[in-house]
Amino acid sequence: MRTILVDDMELDMRLLELKCAGMPDFEIVGKFTDPAEALAFAGANEVDFAMLDIDMPGMNGIDLAMRLREIRGDIIIVFVTAHPRFAVEAFRMKADYMVFKPFDRDDIRDVLERAKLLQSRQKKRVRFHTFGSFEMLVGEKPVRFHSAKAKELMALCVYNEGRPVSIYAIIEALCEGSEDKNAANTGYRRTIKELLDTLRECGEEEIFVRERGSCRIRRELVSCDYYDFWSGAADAVSRFDGRFMSDYAWAEPAIYRMFEKKGHAALIDLEK
Repeated sequence: MRTILVDDMELDMRLLELKCAGMPDFEIVGKFTDPAEALAFAGANEVDFAMLDIDMPGMNGIDLAMRLREIRGDIIIVFVTAHPRFAVEAFRMKADYMVFKPFDRDDIRDVLERAKLLQSRQKKRVRFHTFGSFEMLVGEKPVRFHSAKAKELMALCVYNEGRPVSIYAIIEALCEGSEDKNAANTGYRRTIKELLDTLRECGEEEIFVRERGSCRIRRELVSCDYYDFWSGAADAVSRFDGRFMSDYAWAEPAIYRMFEKKGHAALIDLEK
């Protein structure tokens, strides 16, 4: 697990690092006394686990944790603090665990074991590839859709990042050029059924939500290179080479935005 430590007290952070030393499956990829630097690092690098002090000047640990969750919704947050009064606020923002100072190696070992358990529970079986041709994988196995239109509808929902996609937007994208509105409506209903049947067969119906007049994907239940790109994950930004959902013309506008972001990220790297 790629781990960051954040504590404005250098001595406390060194002690935490010492207690974590030698623990299996954990890699400390960043140590920060400035919460803003920790946030910037998490925005540009993959981070699975954060151990945060709470009582820090400027941005406190609670605020930092909430902003980390905005960047990476599945990050595991553990607070390390000397102040029990923060407990209610910490758990209100859905922290995963809390350790009180002074702590010993057994306390840290317990935290790390809990973090590993949480990570194993959070692992997402469904993954989407969008760089190049669109692909859905469940447990690393490609999914065979009942029809090309069902696959395109899934791609459209992924493209909209969890926001509702209206019936009209679906018909416009999937039935482009159709003059027969009745046929388009019938085709839409058939496509929805084919997608639901596909998801049911691979046991992943819960990632798709059909609502009155729209449908959407539950973004929090899936992983996707497109989502990683926009979160600033360095590996996803570097892997984007201009190919994106290449089978679908409606996805082309995103390519220009992604090139703009990649160029901006490269410029920042040059300035560092």
